[in-house]
Amino acid sequence: MLIISFEGIDGSGKTTIAKLIFERMMKIIGNRKKVLLTQEPFTKEISSLIEKLGWKDPIALTLLFSADRAFHINWILKEGYDVILMDRYIHSTIAYQSVLGVDEEWIRLVNSNFPKPDIVILLDIRPETALERLRGKIDRFNFSEKLSSLSKVREKYLELSRKERNFKVINAERELNEVEEEVWNIIYSYLDS
Repeated sequence: MLIISFEGIDGSGKTTIAKLIFERMMKIIGNRKKVLLTQEPFTKEISSLIEKLGWKDPIALTLLFSADRAFHINWILKEGYDVILMDRYIHSTIAYQSVLGVDEEWIRLVNSNFPKPDIVILLDIRPETALERLRGKIDRFNFSEKLSSLSKVREKYLELSRKERNFKVINAERELNEVEEEVWNIIYSYLDS
């Protein structure tokens, strides 16, 4: 089983790139391997609890995201997929919750029983660019607060990428087709081996 997670701040293009890579992968290996594109949060019930809680209690959020991940991973393992493309995974919980004050080692401990991703595609983008992409989805009165939050999360992701070998940092400021091509070349080298 090959697990590829797509990570990055809100507006970095994770969902778009993951879908493009999935479509490409299905054309090339879909007839011989069972491929899944999925995202977190996974369950509707836990997602609604996360929404209700908002970002007020980072420890509760960590536990909810991890509980959701348990359901998610159990379902994936039962279905027997060969390649899993994850739109957000463990590193999202680490990046977002640790900047809210939750101890990173505790987050890792809570998530220690889940399979680690083989490849983490970090779509790196400046928070200003991300917010421009998200225009209309974010209350403009919260712009400076969101900018500060995304800046901290981006720095955490970059810190994680320096510590962990499975990270591939991609400049997501470029044209979509350039980003897709670079990501595909990285992933294809794993599929080919």
